[in-house]
Amino acid sequence: MRPLSPSSGFHVDPSRPVADGIRFDDLDGLETPERNLLAARGVVFCSEFKANDRTYGGCIIGTSWPHAEEIAFGRGLGEEVIGVLVKVGE
Repeated sequence: MRPLSPSSGFHVDPSRPVADGIRFDDLDGLETPERNLLAARGVVFCSEFKANDRTYGGCIIGTSWPHAEEIAFGRGLGEEVIGVLVKVGE
């Protein structure tokens, strides 16, 4: 097991959007067309949180900004909703 950062209290996977076993990017594993389909419906919210002296970004699929904030809070990572995803590039 890797040592935990004293600043965050949890481990962020170096190659996947997972912190302490919690996925912080709901779009992980989806192809670009699928991501853009969801983004066009206005249900993908961008988020970020700080850990290990770094800032990590992710996406939350939710029905509204307040719903996305509830999901972020429930993850327990200190995530903050910062915007709505409009489109993903190739």
